[in-house]
Amino acid sequence: MKIGASMRLFPRENYLKKIRGFYHDDGMIKVITGVHRCGKSCLMQCIAEELRAEGVDDDHIVFFDLDRYGYRSVKAPEQLEALIGPLLAVSGTKYLFIDKVQNVVGFEDVLNGFRTEGGFSIFITGSNSYLLSGELATKLTGRYIEYR
Repeated sequence: MKIGASMRLFPRENYLKKIRGFYHDDGMIKVITGVHRCGKSCLMQCIAEELRAEGVDDDHIVFFDLDRYGYRSVKAPEQLEALIGPLLAVSGTKYLFIDKVQNVVGFEDVLNGFRTEGGFSIFITGSNSYLLSGELATKLTGRYIEYR
């Protein structure tokens, strides 16, 4: 899915340069946290645009905004797994962007499963106190890096 087509993005170089070294790392979940409306989604869109500029095909870049129409009903881990599952058929590294992941109770087990499966470079955002609390370290078994 093409993202940011109608929105002008302003790359935030200070954040992007910290994340760039992990773009292709499928063993580490990249977690972007911050207060509501601080630019987390736009940062993910900038990352996706940089991947495209590197030559990554659109069918390898998948963006789910769990607050948008068509995805708001995804609340259970089984639903999230069903959404991501078809990507297993795509060969090579898939770049998975999930915005507002905290909307799915139990998302951690699903993401850990796909991270363990390999072939997924996973980026997530969240703004609620759960993602900012530090409980994430336990739930994601320490295989994540957080950008605030």
